[in-house]
Amino acid sequence: MTKKTTTKKSGTIAYQLRRQNDLTGTATEKNPQMAVTIVNSKLTTTKELAEYINFACSVTESDIAAVLQALGKCVCDELLDGNRVEIDHIGTFSLSLTCGRKKLEDRVTKNDIRVKNILFTPCAEMKQAMRGADIVSGGSNPNKRLTDEVILRRLAKYFEEHEFMQRRNFESVCECSRYTATKKLKELVKAGKLRAMGAKNVRFYVKGSL
Repeated sequence: MTKKTTTKKSGTIAYQLRRQNDLTGTATEKNPQMAVTIVNSKLTTTKELAEYINFACSVTESDIAAVLQALGKCVCDELLDGNRVEIDHIGTFSLSLTCGRKKLEDRVTKNDIRVKNILFTPCAEMKQAMRGADIVSGGSNPNKRLTDEVILRRLAKYFEEHEFMQRRNFESVCECSRYTATKKLKELVKAGKLRAMGAKNVRFYVKGSL
């Protein structure tokens, strides 16, 4: 039995500005070219994805990991046949080719042609979700983690006004990612600081020995 999941309405993306080397030679001290980059972004692994999906449905993490591995192989096989692959709620994968620096008058053979890139076009749902992202300055250390003491203080204050907490509430209160929230909630339940209630796919938490 699976839970119907929806994309969250907003997230937070931390950025930094840096000077970009302008290969065209148009950048000057008076008119420098700037680039904006995402800072300190975390790599989400297959194991973490399996944990996320497991949290939303009854399929085991090991089964989910096996399906993700098989999906990756299937996508690769289809691309090797020159096909495009569309995955609902994710997007479409395709290939681009190049013949190097050959000119129009040059004779091009199959040995000159190679795969340039694997292209990804996100689905409309994913594009819409990105429009709701909260873009903030990354500062010097945007991913600084709160100490356990600070987390417990924030939770105690939260429960002064609320009877229960869901994972997304924890993310907001403790300024952390979904993965960190899921992991930390498990630790807090194990330590008796919180008590987990409800079925796995509709889990919520009530105050324990905070």
